Amino acid sequence: MSDRPDSLHNADGPAIARFGLGGADNAVDPWSKAAAENFPVALRVVPVRIRQDLEAVYRYTRHVHDIGDESPADRSAVLERLAGIEADVRALYHGDPVNDPVVADLASLVARQRIPADPLLRLVEANRRDQRVHRYDTFADLLDHCHYSADPVGELVLLVFGRATAERVRRSNQICTALQLLEHWQDVGEDYRQGRIYLPREDLRAFTVGEEELGQPRASEALRALIAFETARARNLLEAGAPLLGTLSGWARVSLAGYVAGGRATCSALRRADYDPLRRVPRPTSPVIAGAWLRSMFGSRRTPAGRRG
Repeated sequence: MSDRPDSLHNADGPAIARFGLGGADNAVDPWSKAAAENFPVALRVVPVRIRQDLEAVYRYTRHVHDIGDESPADRSAVLERLAGIEADVRALYHGDPVNDPVVADLASLVARQRIPADPLLRLVEANRRDQRVHRYDTFADLLDHCHYSADPVGELVLLVFGRATAERVRRSNQICTALQLLEHWQDVGEDYRQGRIYLPREDLRAFTVGEEELGQPRASEALRALIAFETARARNLLEAGAPLLGTLSGWARVSLAGYVAGGRATCSALRRADYDPLRRVPRPTSPVIAGAWLRSMFGSRRTPAGRRG
């Protein structure tokens, strides 16, 4: 059967376990981690229904990511759990019973907004790949990783608002990829301790940075130069995607502006840290994000040729 919401059955039936902000029984509550994100997950000023939909998207994204981040001692168990999530996503579209309550909580959103399965499944595939890929040879390889691990989130947010045109998704992908890259540059030390390096090998070689340098208490001059280079790359992607805001209005513009603001604030945090993510993780504060949000919200130029709505 097609993985489209027109084949969804029993959206409110007994197979669907509903739960609210506190999570469901046997499900991990993600909200303790939401405050650590570089962007607002679901602004309290948006209408309740929209906020609940955005929260459902975040809850699913966080849930899949947390499964992928479980102890590497038993990768087969992690892969089995990810396979279970994938099976439940497909069951959601086929009208079959859904076991995972976090997946089940997407049912109403999927039915109302005709959410396709692809972005949900790409998030699962991203975490499946993370079980076997711990290094990236080229920047292009890393961008492909972001296509699976980050881009689906922005697409899902646009779908929540009913604003997902091809051009908007393209711009959203640039924003989300930039946010993912910036998170990697913030967490260079933590990722290294967990056995993962997202800095491409070609860039490490170009800046004469050895992998062992990522485990030091402070970044070397060469590593700081590399982080500055990668931050500029991410910033360029972010600004290339920012015109998306000019094609939006209302709550969609308000919400997506938070993503752009978070990226800009993170770039500033990395710059203020002199591009040293090892001495202290450079995270933007809430006031800085709020200021960037106001500038993103009211300072973005509207796109005359773009369809707004």
